[in-house]
Parts: sequence; structure tokens; C-alpha cells
Amino acid sequence: MDRVEPRTTHSLGEIAGGLAGDVQDLVKGELKLARAEFDQKLHGLIAGAISLVGGALVAFAGLVVLLEGGAAILARWIPTWASLLIVGAVIVLVGGLIARGGLAKLSLKNITPDRTAANLSKDARIMKEHL
Repeated sequence: MDRVEPRTTHSLGEIAGGLAGDVQDLVKGELKLARAEFDQKLHGLIAGAISLVGGALVAFAGLVVLLEGGAAILARWIPTWASLLIVGAVIVLVGGLIARGGLAKLSLKNITPDRTAANLSKDARIMKEHL
């Protein structure tokens, strides 16, 4: 004969406590997943940044050689010191413009996670409404 276990009833407080524990476990799990994903992506970004810096250094060396060649060509018609001064001034101007554009992008406002903050506020509001 099969024996049927009696059903136990839980109080509302026990159910709410269990639900809160489940939500807490869910949030912890999501945070672990997010951190693992972030770590994986961060390692990829670091590898990419190292490659980028290496490539930029090699390209910079090539640029120096090209600029010296340009100054040597100019030196055929004007004194060497003047050709070096002209090439240097043009490069400083171009570099300054590039740096100015980059500096504008480095604002702290650009790194604020606006969408994430909005989603968290929305999630909190929805949870309050349902509890």
C-alpha cells in the first residue's frame, strides 16, 4: 500500500521569507554571472589594448621616419632648420587637434551607466508593486 504524506501548510510569513530568500539567491546568481562575463570581456579588452598600443608604437616609429623624409625633401629648397621647423609645427598642430577631440570624450558624464541605473530603478519599482 502506498502511503500518502500529509500536506504541511505554511504560514504567510514562511512563504514570504522563502520568497525573499529565493529572490536573494536569484540576485546573487545574476551578480556572479555578470561578474564572470565582465571579467571575461575585460581580459579581451586588455589584450586588445595591448595590441593597439604595440601597433601604435610601431606606427609612430614609421611616422617619425616619414616626417624626417618630408623635412629632407623640403630641405632641398629651404634651409634644413626651416624645413624641420615647418614639419614639426604642422605635426604639433595636428596632434593638438587630435588631443583636443580626445579630451572632450573623456568626460565623466560619458562613463555613467545611465541605462543600467534606469533599469535598476524600474526593477525596484516593479518589485515594490508586486510585493
